[in-house]
Amino acid sequence: MALASFSTLPHVLTTGIHPVPVPYTLHVPPNDLQHLPSLARAANIGIPTWYNTHADPTNGTYGISLDWLLDAQQTWADTSHSGFNWRAHEAHYNRIPQYKINITTPSDGQIFELHFAALFSTRPDAVPAIFMHGWPGAWLEFVPMLDLLAGKYTADTLPYHVIVPSIPDFGLSSRVRVEKELTLPVAAEAMNELMRALGFGGYVAQGGDVGYALAQYMCGVFEECKAFHVNFFFMTAAQAAAVANVTITPAEQAQLALSAAWASTGSAYSYEQGTRPSTIALALESSPIAMLAWMGEKFIQWSDNSQPLALDAILSIVSFYWHTKSFGRSMWSYRALTPVIGQGLPPIPLALTKPFGFSSFPHEMAALPRGYAEVIFGKSLVFYRAHDFGGHFAALQSPGPFLADIEEFLAIVKRKVVG
Repeated sequence: MALASFSTLPHVLTTGIHPVPVPYTLHVPPNDLQHLPSLARAANIGIPTWYNTHADPTNGTYGISLDWLLDAQQTWADTSHSGFNWRAHEAHYNRIPQYKINITTPSDGQIFELHFAALFSTRPDAVPAIFMHGWPGAWLEFVPMLDLLAGKYTADTLPYHVIVPSIPDFGLSSRVRVEKELTLPVAAEAMNELMRALGFGGYVAQGGDVGYALAQYMCGVFEECKAFHVNFFFMTAAQAAAVANVTITPAEQAQLALSAAWASTGSAYSYEQGTRPSTIALALESSPIAMLAWMGEKFIQWSDNSQPLALDAILSIVSFYWHTKSFGRSMWSYRALTPVIGQGLPPIPLALTKPFGFSSFPHEMAALPRGYAEVIFGKSLVFYRAHDFGGHFAALQSPGPFLADIEEFLAIVKRKVVG
């Protein structure tokens, strides 16, 4: 049953002041849907080697394994009841109100056709919040959280306006004319303009991965962004120096060790995507199995494998990239964040006068121990919670704890956002 009651647009959108979002239904054309399994079935996967027969993607040893890829190929290519069913996923996603809207970034006049899902509240004091994914994720990561919210509240009781976009040039969001390379500042501006176009004079930004960079930039630059919460954080060299003598717990030490291991043996993909985006995109867009191997490794290694992420969930997101033909477009984020091998992230504006919240999941490679957060953010740190389970795809793998954190953070910052 569609969640139609959550589709009532905020009153300001009916006044004609802003462009009105157009309802959107996700539907992959039948020919495209039939073509993917045939391509997966026809893919010629390599022969056994020492590396692919000894690979363990849970800890990054050699990468994806031959057995995992062969099993995934069989499931993806199987169009029977026991195989992968995109239409079932599509129908579930379409229960959630979705929209498209054109916005223009004031700084350079670029026009974005932005896709977003939303649960709109009818409460006048609802807190607007935007949730932003990264790579290799998609807005689909937040569907379990949206399901929990729809089960917990009605449109009349929901305390928030929940906005979940396909971030710029990912998935179903694109530019009307592509005349220049997309940058982080312009992508963040597009997200801020989306919230302004929805009539929100104040909002909260949440993000992980690329979404973390967008949320930090938005809160650091735009007045409308009143607070931000992330579950991923890369420290600058200056920040690392400032916390060098801070005492941390054994669990936090283990997280930092995971981060160090990722930086030394697991970050090569980011430099490939940041320095050779055309090559990797053209290679992977030639075969769904090639794309699955590249992306599937990340979904496995970056998750908490004490309760592994289901293959069905991985296939749904990789299928979304394939059907939306968006892998190549999404490479802008790596050009923006890792354009030079071995170089740290470029500086991202950071608001130290607005409320900040952090959720720490043990298998996240961009860790921020509590003591570090207290030094870096000082009094701006209004929420911090460490969890015993979860990883990089927290909203997908740990939706209950993730949502509980968000609700507590939004309750803390509500007065800063809506008065």
